[in-house]
Amino acid sequence: MLKYITLLAIIYFFYWLIKHKIRQRKLESQGYQIEQQGMRPVTILSIVLVVIYGGYLLYYLATGGENS
Repeated sequence: MLKYITLLAIIYFFYWLIKHKIRQRKLESQGYQIEQQGMRPVTILSIVLVVIYGGYLLYYLATGGENS
């Protein structure tokens, strides 16, 4: 189950990234100045994946590591 959630998160991330880049290029072609601000998208993705796997590890340890 966790691998499917991770796969969906990665697919959504790339969908968002491509959509964001297209929007930025469209605004730049209209003459707007685009400034980079905040965290980079890949940093946000890595934080989300660490939280997902960390939560799974805590769940696994809390349930005693049984393969039921």
